[in-house]
Amino acid sequence: MRSALAVAILLSVFALLPVKAGLAQDACVEPQPPAPVDGAQLNEDQMRAANDAARNFMAQSDVFRACLANAVDAAKTQAAADGKPLDPALEGAARAKADANQKLKERVGTEISTAISVYKQTHLK
Repeated sequence: MRSALAVAILLSVFALLPVKAGLAQDACVEPQPPAPVDGAQLNEDQMRAANDAARNFMAQSDVFRACLANAVDAAKTQAAADGKPLDPALEGAARAKADANQKLKERVGTEISTAISVYKQTHLK
């Protein structure tokens, strides 16, 4: 009776392993970008806060993309241990998320750079 229960538990655990790799990728939290700002309308403290928010987003984006890469590496390791090929959709989905985040990171960088330039032109004459 105990061995049948042990086998059932082991089969349940092994049945969840492919899902576990996908869940690891889902555990990566995508950061939300800060709202764009108009440097002409901000005071110094607001400009500093906007710059800090942009920098924080960029740092969180790096962590997010590293998490995605680690999730794919873990899935590859698990697939190899199971003697199965890695589901190509898993790697493709992670790459798509990382690429979209990189584009967003570049947009935020451009937006804050523009806001800083406008701030300087407006307030530091």
